Amino acid sequence: MYFLNPEAFWAFALLLVPIIIHLFNFRRLKKVYFSNLSFLTSIEQQQKSKSTLKKLLILLSRLLVLCFIVLAFSKPMLGDGLASDRERSVAIYLDNSYSMQQTDAKGEPLLYGAYSSIQTLLNEREQGTSVRVFDNDGQREFSLSESDEIIQEVKFSDGSLFLSDVVGRADYYGVDLLHVYGDLQRSTTLPIDKVLGDTSLAIVYHQLQSENSRNLYVDSVYLEKPMGLTGVNTLHFGIRNTGAERVENVLVKVEKGEQQLSAFTATIPGLDTEMLSLDIGVNEPLDGNYKISVQDNPVVFDNDFYFSISPAEKPLIVVLSSAKSAGRYLEKVFSNSDYFSLVSNSIENASFEDVVNADLLVLNGLDQIPDWLVSQVDQIDGKILVVPSGAAEPESYHSVLGFGLDVKRRTESGTLSKKSLDHPFFDGVFSEKNERAGLPNVKSIYGVTGFTETILGTNEGFPFLVKSGEKMTYLITSPLDDSLTNFHKHAIFVPVMYLLAQPLGVAPMSYRLGGGLIPLKMEGIAPGDILELRNSEDVFIPSYRYFKGEILLEIPDVISKPGIYHLVADSDTLKSIALNFDRRESEIAAIGTDEFERMIAGYDHIRLEQVDTGAALTSNTSESGENGLWKYALILALIFLMAETLLLRFT
Repeated sequence: MYFLNPEAFWAFALLLVPIIIHLFNFRRLKKVYFSNLSFLTSIEQQQKSKSTLKKLLILLSRLLVLCFIVLAFSKPMLGDGLASDRERSVAIYLDNSYSMQQTDAKGEPLLYGAYSSIQTLLNEREQGTSVRVFDNDGQREFSLSESDEIIQEVKFSDGSLFLSDVVGRADYYGVDLLHVYGDLQRSTTLPIDKVLGDTSLAIVYHQLQSENSRNLYVDSVYLEKPMGLTGVNTLHFGIRNTGAERVENVLVKVEKGEQQLSAFTATIPGLDTEMLSLDIGVNEPLDGNYKISVQDNPVVFDNDFYFSISPAEKPLIVVLSSAKSAGRYLEKVFSNSDYFSLVSNSIENASFEDVVNADLLVLNGLDQIPDWLVSQVDQIDGKILVVPSGAAEPESYHSVLGFGLDVKRRTESGTLSKKSLDHPFFDGVFSEKNERAGLPNVKSIYGVTGFTETILGTNEGFPFLVKSGEKMTYLITSPLDDSLTNFHKHAIFVPVMYLLAQPLGVAPMSYRLGGGLIPLKMEGIAPGDILELRNSEDVFIPSYRYFKGEILLEIPDVISKPGIYHLVADSDTLKSIALNFDRRESEIAAIGTDEFERMIAGYDHIRLEQVDTGAALTSNTSESGENGLWKYALILALIFLMAETLLLRFT
């Protein structure tokens, strides 16, 4: 047991008052005898012992009444004194993240309940002392006389701290006791290994519970088809429900710029993600800035999700052929300068810079891969397509492909199988399949050994277009020669080459605030150029690093609002960047009380308490809950006061 207000013990001096009164009533009096009253002597002696017992009981009742009143004011508590902060240095952490928009039993945000509870805790401290309170935006130290105004100034923050980071900050402040006010959000509370291991800091977690821990938010967005293949595409996006119950008739809107593309209702199952789709780019360009809005209350901070579709970038295609080999079919398929940047050269005149920067490097009709190219394969970030000659050197090919090339003893003829078109490589290419359409005939003069994946194969079972199982290298097992195959003259040749030309690592359509560095391919940017991030209201100067035609952009911490930001250099808009809140904060599901109690079982330095936000005067459980004994002391004082009244009235 311990006492929150031990100064009240000075009031025990009042116990002297009834004792003095009792002694005064028992002072010795002078006896006066009257002759006519002598016969009453025997009656007086019989009543004397009874009167003395009555007065002693009354005295005892008065003493106990005063004693229990003093004890009530001293606020006795059960436990080890963890919550007694009068002799401890104390810090208070208020979780003001957006998950505290959840409402309590009164329909008010949990953050407001935390205000009242913290104020009750501060009222327990001595006037004139200072208090350190910190939240997700920073820390403040102030006197108790300023606490009302300071606490009410705390607003919702787009940031959030892991509980382990909160403990680390309290250790930095050098305090002994940490009070945490939050919703015990699972995504920011776990893991708690550091919290349990740091026994030097006493922690009281004051949990505020919501009536309905539900939130709807957009958690993923992607396009069905690769950019550049078609102007019409299908947008897929998922809406997640963090609550256990499904939500029906949710209004969903999709906007492009200021134009609303679609509005519909959807049903989102509990604890699951519902995937929705919408055709875009039908009557207008596909690229642009988009917003998906989900109608959801009371947690509204993440109702809007922003994303941007950039115009398809022209991939760099580098075709290297031998002097005796013609690459006219490959050059022709990539000749459209609106879609591709084509560099076609002989292997003898190849540019190392073009080879390294190529999105697709085509090695066409080479008998042997040059040693200089073999040594630089690891520097190539794009894809490599190898079309062998009729007299290829297997050893040099193996160094580039990552798998073995096997010269067959006899040529195998066949027709490409229609089942090959079901390979994921062709997803989104064919709107419908014509079963009667014929596929190319091929004569394969090479086989493969090692870890490979067949993309196009024949009905007879031998591979034609093969991908390495470890690298982004591809092989066609026959030269593009009219005597061996008509693949290069068939309609399927164009989509296959276009798919191979799609750049690796297509930039995401959106990013998360606080997600670290953003890699962006930028042309015309030199180290030292000043870049700006602009929205409709503000201008920010981000820092960045430049390396090999790519910049690593660091989003400034002062950017706290989601939306579309434009990257600008010298008044030229380079790119639109969509920023959204961290998905971690949208996952508002809390750890159950019983589960958390099991986690901290056996660790005496940490305790979980519930904050009763439904009470008229919100206070922490230490004072109004099961650990407070002042109520029982007050009840006992009333009982003994009633006993004194009965003794005076009926005896």
